[in-house]
Amino acid sequence: MLHKTLLVYRRNLTFILRLIDRLKFDLLHNICLCYLSCSISWLLTIRKASSRPNNQVTHNNAKSSRGCHGFTLVELLVTVSVLAIIATIAAPALQTQLAGMEAKRVESQLRGSLTRAKAESYIRRQNVLLCLSNDGGRCHRDSDKTLLLFIDNNNNNHFDNTVDQLIIQQSLNLRYSKLSLRVGSRRHYTKFWGDSGKPRGHFGHIKYCPTVTYNKSKYLISFNQTGIIKQKLDENHPTQCDS
Repeated sequence: MLHKTLLVYRRNLTFILRLIDRLKFDLLHNICLCYLSCSISWLLTIRKASSRPNNQVTHNNAKSSRGCHGFTLVELLVTVSVLAIIATIAAPALQTQLAGMEAKRVESQLRGSLTRAKAESYIRRQNVLLCLSNDGGRCHRDSDKTLLLFIDNNNNNHFDNTVDQLIIQQSLNLRYSKLSLRVGSRRHYTKFWGDSGKPRGHFGHIKYCPTVTYNKSKYLISFNQTGIIKQKLDENHPTQCDS
């Protein structure tokens, strides 16, 4: 029983150590190493003590001693408290890591969708619209629920499920940021023309801005007259997210 407990205990703490090490928390890493070493030594001592023969116990007590040897309440509370402290200290770094992963995912989604719009418009020889949309499919400059790519058959610059041809519908699932589309004449969409596959007259950018303090990512995904798509970081091209 103790052997199995020891293995589970070591496996859980090893996972925590890998997480802390990945986040480059050197101080926490040393604390965890010290805690892991002491804990394993403590469990090995208990296991060794429990395996020693006891000549002073009766036959009945010897039988009962073959049962499980668990932790005392104090030992359990100390263990849980130390793990809770480690988790509390590591939480901000973990949140920053998750926010950074979201920023990279959204950047990839936007690049991929704009590239797809360019290719689809040229291959199909039809105008293709890209917009940010709410849950109802209505395009808006500052929507951040869904990314739509479609052929606007009725030319109303919005997606109508019964009329228009949907090419891509991607849920953005933003938790640490917001998006906004900025195209000339305050348009709520950008259009890639079927005769060239370029967004002439509809060039601009999609702005990625953080909504929490621990998200440090700010950038623009721009598309120019010729359809060239670039990521522009805030330090080189101010996003004005705070304005």
